[in-house]
Amino acid sequence: MCDDISFCELRKKEVVNASDGTKLGHIVDMIISIETKRAIGLIAPAKKGGLFSKEQDVFIPLDSIIKIGSDVILIDLCAPTDKKEKHNDCKGSCKLYE
Repeated sequence: MCDDISFCELRKKEVVNASDGTKLGHIVDMIISIETKRAIGLIAPAKKGGLFSKEQDVFIPLDSIIKIGSDVILIDLCAPTDKKEKHNDCKGSCKLYE
């Protein structure tokens, strides 16, 4: 049995945070390290806020993935204590968790 999965297959699956049951939507992007030539995380869409809110997408480190099922990606993300905390590899382009 093959353990590989394509990005196109990942995009079809809904992301659910196991720590609080939040549905984050479907994967919109993947972050790949140029130095190591390996994927380091996935990007889920930002939560929709008010009319003038500026939300950033949610970065999901690969080590936060618990299980990839047939239609769901189960992750474990805990909200950071500082909401402005950024992931270093994203160069500030996405929030760790909203």
